[in-house]
Amino acid sequence: MERSVILCTGDTFWVDEAWLSGQDAPRPESSGPLTRNVQKYQKGLIEAALAESKGKVAGPNGAAAKLGIPPSTLHLKIKQLNITKSAIR
Repeated sequence: MERSVILCTGDTFWVDEAWLSGQDAPRPESSGPLTRNVQKYQKGLIEAALAESKGKVAGPNGAAAKLGIPPSTLHLKIKQLNITKSAIR
């Protein structure tokens, strides 16, 4: 919501009522071959960056910097892809 207000370029800001619902929109199940291949590729890149950075995620020498993504995004990907950082150190 805050981001929408900040990025609003017009004189009027309106809110779609769907934004206010407590329920997330249902996501389609993503388990096709393309999705699995992309996830395997991402997992490999993340594990390599973590190994190179000795398990460090943030900071100038962290895996996130090596991958060119924010540390918060990398933390989310690590969780989604079930990557164990301690096993990589």
